Amino acid sequence: MTTNLYWTEEGKAKNLALLTSIERCEMLETLRQKEATEWIKRYRKKRQELGNQQTQVWWENLKMDIKKRRGQDGLDTLITNMRNQNEIRS
Repeated sequence: MTTNLYWTEEGKAKNLALLTSIERCEMLETLRQKEATEWIKRYRKKRQELGNQQTQVWWENLKMDIKKRRGQDGLDTLITNMRNQNEIRS
C-alpha cells in the first residue's frame, strides 16, 4: 500500500488546504518574519547606494505604497516585525 503524497509533510507544504490551522498560522508568521528580514536587507543596501537622506525619502514613499495596499495595520505589522528582527540580530 502506498502513501498518498499529499499526506506527507513534504506534500502538505505544497497544498495549504491540508495544513491545520496551527500549521497555517506558523507558516504565516514565518513568512512575515522573512519579509521583515528582506526589507531590512533592502533598506541597508539602499543606504549604501544612496546615502541616509535619499534612503529616508525612498523608505517614506515605500511606506505610503505599502499603506495603500495593506492598510495602516499591515504597515504597522511590517514595521514592528522589522524592529523585532533588528533587536534579535543586535
